[in-house]
Amino acid sequence: MIAPKYIKKIFIRAQSADPSPPLGTVLGNLGVQTTGFCNSFNLFTKTLPVYFLLKTTIHIFDNKSTTFTVDLPSVGYFLSLLKFEKLVKIKIFDKYQEKNIFCIKLFELFKLAIFKFPELSICKSFLIL
Repeated sequence: MIAPKYIKKIFIRAQSADPSPPLGTVLGNLGVQTTGFCNSFNLFTKTLPVYFLLKTTIHIFDNKSTTFTVDLPSVGYFLSLLKFEKLVKIKIFDKYQEKNIFCIKLFELFKLAIFKFPELSICKSFLIL
């Protein structure tokens, strides 16, 4: 396997790679065809929502060709996207108080478990979350 000449790590939104700056500047200064990279990246991430910010490692070789790897967001990032606030009343002694709590729907947790850990059974992946 040929070692890359340059390795660049950059955050790119899913389906949103654009040959304009800043990505175009980073890759263009190294002689890479940014349009080709952007098309490949957008095709690779087409099934992900556009609000996913993906840590991408770009390997640039001597012949100016590229490969890239994408790290999926962490479970904490997904949970922050899924949470919603709910106002509940709590009885403390003889008095009711209103509190805001954060909730996540159980169905959304199951979908996250399947997405994040597809190789595990649903029981094991749900326990990890």
